Amino acid sequence: MYGCAKEGFGMGHIIETHELTKRFGRFTAVNRLNLSVQKGEIFGFLGPNGAGKTTALRMLTTLSEPSEGTATVGGYDITTQAEQVRRIIGLVAEKLILYPRLSAVENLMFFGELYGLDRRQLNDRVEKLLRMVRLEEFKDLPVGGYSSGMRQRVNVVRGLLHDPEILFMDEPTALLDPQS
Repeated sequence: MYGCAKEGFGMGHIIETHELTKRFGRFTAVNRLNLSVQKGEIFGFLGPNGAGKTTALRMLTTLSEPSEGTATVGGYDITTQAEQVRRIIGLVAEKLILYPRLSAVENLMFFGELYGLDRRQLNDRVEKLLRMVRLEEFKDLPVGGYSSGMRQRVNVVRGLLHDPEILFMDEPTALLDPQS
């Protein structure tokens, strides 16, 4: 997991956890995690498979509730202010969140509309971001025919569409070639 916070929040920590814990029955996936990430800092979890990295990310992005402990993202509590957290974060999930029969543009327009972005603003943003990841010439082809690295680049763009204050990335380089 990687997190990057843009300028715009007050001084202090953009992400804080205190004794954050997640259990699945008797199995403890995340055990009393304490961390703080400063505004503007790039932070990453490194560890072997099964260490709880994705589980911690799922809690911080409000996709899973903690069993114990607390956390704030952008100053918002992940359990009591989950909607506010979701408004300020972007997520590039390990699993691709794209519709294979739709083109990159169609996928991105769909997700952008879910974010409530203005259509004109969204068109401009999609074009700019697809250029940034060097996919403009493939933008109208169904993503199901893309290579895994190309699909991952569209997935990254999806996470950036609404210009989030904080970007969470789970295994973002897993399908990308080194220059990407």
